[in-house]
Amino acid sequence: MTLLLEVSTQQLANRRGPLVTPVPRVSVVVVASDNTAPPLIQISQVSRHYQAGETVVRALDNVTLTIRRGEFVAVMGQSGSGKSTLMNILGCLDKPTAGTYRVNGHSVSDMTPDQLAALRLKTFGFVFQRYQLLAPLTARENVALPATYAHTAREQRLQRADQLLDKLGLAERAGHKPGELSGGQQQRVSIARAMINGAEVILADEPTGALDSQSGQQVLALLKQLNQEGVTVILITHDAEVARHADRQIEIRDGRIQSDSALASVTDIPADISAGQAAPPAYASVGLVESVTTALKALRFNWFRTALTLLGIIIGVGAVVAMMAIGEGGKQQVLSRIESMGTNLLLLRPGGGNTRSSGDMATLTVEDGEAVSQLPGVSYVAPERNSRATIRFGNRDYNGRIQGTTPDYVHVRDWGMARGVFFTQQDMDSMAPVIVIGQTVAEELFTNGEEPIGQYVFLKSAVYQVIGVLEAKGATSGGSDMDEMMLIPLSTGRVRVFGRDHLSTITIKVESTEQLDEVQAAVEQLMLLRHGREDFMVRNTASLIEAVGETQDTMTWLLGSVAAISLFVGGIGVMNIMLVSVSERRREIGLRMATGAKPGDILRQFNIEALVVCCFGGAIGLLLGAAVAWLLSQFNIAVAFSVMPPVLAFGSAVLVGVVFGHAPARQASRLNPIDALAED
Repeated sequence: MTLLLEVSTQQLANRRGPLVTPVPRVSVVVVASDNTAPPLIQISQVSRHYQAGETVVRALDNVTLTIRRGEFVAVMGQSGSGKSTLMNILGCLDKPTAGTYRVNGHSVSDMTPDQLAALRLKTFGFVFQRYQLLAPLTARENVALPATYAHTAREQRLQRADQLLDKLGLAERAGHKPGELSGGQQQRVSIARAMINGAEVILADEPTGALDSQSGQQVLALLKQLNQEGVTVILITHDAEVARHADRQIEIRDGRIQSDSALASVTDIPADISAGQAAPPAYASVGLVESVTTALKALRFNWFRTALTLLGIIIGVGAVVAMMAIGEGGKQQVLSRIESMGTNLLLLRPGGGNTRSSGDMATLTVEDGEAVSQLPGVSYVAPERNSRATIRFGNRDYNGRIQGTTPDYVHVRDWGMARGVFFTQQDMDSMAPVIVIGQTVAEELFTNGEEPIGQYVFLKSAVYQVIGVLEAKGATSGGSDMDEMMLIPLSTGRVRVFGRDHLSTITIKVESTEQLDEVQAAVEQLMLLRHGREDFMVRNTASLIEAVGETQDTMTWLLGSVAAISLFVGGIGVMNIMLVSVSERRREIGLRMATGAKPGDILRQFNIEALVVCCFGGAIGLLLGAAVAWLLSQFNIAVAFSVMPPVLAFGSAVLVGVVFGHAPARQASRLNPIDALAED
């Protein structure tokens, strides 16, 4: 078995100066090898051009090169010679502008991004001049990083990392972070990382460039030892002394190979070696648990940036929860006050569509109330006549609402007695000067602790005896105080207070809410028959409750919408800070791609980081919103919690993470690893 090496006319011209006549190809036997096996690396007439304005930069120009398994090759050249571009193409970090590149017989140009990532994961291992170790991770975790994308179990990859570090003399430094290691130790960690997945090829870019001479010699000795174990080593350097450690030296200048100590050529490789061979399969994406763990480590390392990101979501979610709780509390408070009046009530009042208001309208009478009480479905009827008047006890007085009514009033309004009794039909018949007062009136008149029951008060120049105090009711939906009520028998009021027989309102209690519409229609028909015209209005409290409920719902959602704006602003903050994160972590992204991460893995990692931040922020925001709502409730502000607002708020936080985190994640997944690794 022989290895035939061919030298083209151009190669001889580069080595020996210009030629006058073409020189035929020359086959030279240089080393014993299996010439029928496909080469590990084979590039043919590869060029890489860049457009810089109107100028075309030829980083590589028509380069042909073959590297077989087990070789130790040094690619030597000065800065700008094209050696780094050649390494990027060899490591599948870049693609040539022209020419062909095959690895193990597979055409690289035909591979998908995921297949290229698989090639970098299992075939190539990178050793960088600046080590490219991730600061948040320990030496062990840095070494194990590429194995994450190979779906190696955590225990297995950490065990393998410990074995490699032990082999390289770093067993005692495995738990230390990069900042706690010397340059030589960091470079050895980088070599161990390159070997974690059993790479066939080590691509070492100026591995001694940032090291002292002793550490540099140790790194070169490690590379030589790996080569002796069967690993192909490609060393990129500008130092001829470093290059001499390799078995084969290739000099590159101005994008062209100037010399090759082996003068290997690809033209003797059988043409059908790569024909019909399938490209290497792509690996599945990293698991969800691993992605979340990685995200948590990154967020914990940049805790201040994470806190700023969380803040917007926390405030947004907390505001939604608190505002919705306040809105719901206000709604329930208003509805409870209306319901305390009775949900099965009809209010018959003077006036109507065909009646012009002229102040105190005298269209309702006591007889109307008696007629209504005979209708089927009617439980109680309370005729009412009200006005405002000043009541006095001793040297204290209070201006409240005086109302004349009947004993059925307490049944119609479901209003109990706190003390004493309500007046009776006997009091009505005798026009007794008795009065029942509300809690507010009692508190204002009897400030010295006197017992109200049995006391005599002055009202409209007449003396009344207090026989009862109503239970506290609070304010109406309109904000008026129901506890300022002063109730007297309607017959007494018509003579002593009001002076006229007409009524302000007739309140009708229906047997059940299902009969409200039926009874309302009957009342309207009856009143039309009695009055001959529509000089009255009938309203029911059920429709009032519905209308108020709808209004309060609108207000609640308005408050929630205002709070949701802060959540939206928080989402914009998440996107901005994640964009900053991508910008600051470009080298990390480039390193992950170089060690086998697919673009989809990067996309998923940053999406999950945004999602984790928003989930944590949402959870904390829920607690904050609940705490704020509880605190407000201690100041007698109506608050009510329900399931839907927190669910909506947390769901919105998750949606914010998905939507606003995608743009930064997509930007990260589209980074060019070469540009990312070049970041300072």
